[in-house]
Amino acid sequence: MKIPNIKEIKKRLKELPSGRFQYRILINGKRAKHSPETTDKDIAAKRVKTWLEEQAAGNFDTVTKLERKVEKEKAVMTFQKCLDIYEVETEVKVKSVIGNRCCYKRILRENNLKLSDPVSKLTAQVLKKWVKSVIGKADDEEKAKRKDKAASILRCALSIWSQKMLEYYELPENWDVLSYKVSQTKIKGWSAATDGRYEKAFSYFDSIKESDPQLYLAFKLMSEYGMRNSEAGRAKKDWIKDHCLSVFSFKVDGKPPRHLPYQNESDKKLFKDHNPEGEYILRGTMTERTGSIWRRLNDKLTELGFTNKKKAYDLRKYYGSQVALQTKSVWLAAEMLGNTPEVAKANYVSLLEMPKFSIRKGVEA
Repeated sequence: MKIPNIKEIKKRLKELPSGRFQYRILINGKRAKHSPETTDKDIAAKRVKTWLEEQAAGNFDTVTKLERKVEKEKAVMTFQKCLDIYEVETEVKVKSVIGNRCCYKRILRENNLKLSDPVSKLTAQVLKKWVKSVIGKADDEEKAKRKDKAASILRCALSIWSQKMLEYYELPENWDVLSYKVSQTKIKGWSAATDGRYEKAFSYFDSIKESDPQLYLAFKLMSEYGMRNSEAGRAKKDWIKDHCLSVFSFKVDGKPPRHLPYQNESDKKLFKDHNPEGEYILRGTMTERTGSIWRRLNDKLTELGFTNKKKAYDLRKYYGSQVALQTKSVWLAAEMLGNTPEVAKANYVSLLEMPKFSIRKGVEA
């Protein structure tokens, strides 16, 4: 077996949510993994090199420490073991892992379960009672909101036992938790407020284009390009193409970019020139681009009469509604927003009139 050099090893090291590194390789056709138990990448690479040399000498088998431990103790699969395996084996983004882990621990905590408990202690009946307690007593509208919140927490928590991950666990036979689901409230059709708030907003932000270009651009990226604030804050200048912005989603790994045509001929130059020496379209640190600028935008939108909770996000929905209305295509709205067609249909199909058509026209022509 050829031993790669330190530089090549460092390229293949995978950082885990814990901050430690893991190295994966095929040895004799079998997948092997090694965790060098350190958060220092240089040290990790050196330890991996030593491990590979020992592998080549035939001193170790190709089974990881974690896999050996699971194999030895698989008769008692605990919540902690599931979590450990998930954090090592999952392919989802670190941010998603952190969120899913928080929901997982919340479900355990609120049902008086410990990480050291066997997973068999969790049942569909336990989850059903928990959902009922979250919903509590309230009017129908509030109950629907609480039910949606419970469904969202459960979806994140149970993703640890997703179909892709099941091969790594020894779970109870016919475990009803795997099939338990909570239906969420259907998305209500979205429509723009008619009190003049959008007209006021566009007028105001046009007026600060020179005096506060950062805030103006934040508004523009959401209202005229339909970006999520996480996308706008991380929008890179290499997204600027000849005829469009190529926007990469930070929500889903590996998803191809969506291409958004420039709304004005001057926008391309505006995006390039605002932060001439920087890598990103917006100026400032990551905290400023993904945090403080959106607080400023929300505060200003509040002054302009926006009343819903996610005021800046309302601009993105306004963008989607205009794409659907002006192109008569919910599918195109989904493409431009980076939504699924189902979400776009639920939000915007009610805005469109059903076009008239005649089937016989095709044979009568």
